[in-house]
Amino acid sequence: MSSTSFSDQEWFKYLDARLQKRVELAEILYQRELKLVEVEPLSDYTFLVFSMSKAYEGFLKQFLRDQNLITEQTYQSRRFRIGRALNPDIPLSQRDQYWLYDDVAKLCGDELARGLWSAWLNCRNRLFHFFPGHDQSLTLAQANERLLELSNIMTRALSCELIQSLPLKTNH
Repeated sequence: MSSTSFSDQEWFKYLDARLQKRVELAEILYQRELKLVEVEPLSDYTFLVFSMSKAYEGFLKQFLRDQNLITEQTYQSRRFRIGRALNPDIPLSQRDQYWLYDDVAKLCGDELARGLWSAWLNCRNRLFHFFPGHDQSLTLAQANERLLELSNIMTRALSCELIQSLPLKTNH
């Protein structure tokens, strides 16, 4: 992790207090493990990314709401899924009002839309789901890389210059 605390980042200030606490927890855990790795190294540090990944999910939902891509009702819903909404590989026949990848790409460019999805895959899905034949464990350095990946993509998302002319999708 860089010498700059996540709490100094603009995206951190964008988060609500609950999500900020998750980011702070990720930093505390990482700093603790940095001190312990020489004494008692672990075989897997994915747990260091989990709290930050949850904050990222909250960031994305808030970002989509603030850009009028989802309604407040959808934002509050337990049924809305970021993993489905931002997946660029959803088959055409299954793309509905909750599929938002195309909207994000129009607003912020395909590079950012792909980056948001890639961070979701690398820092959440592939780490916290079990896939037979695939080891999802991380070294301490790799966990740090994932924390920084999340920080960087949230920074990029907030710097997106949005086109305000797109209408609100009222079915979300």
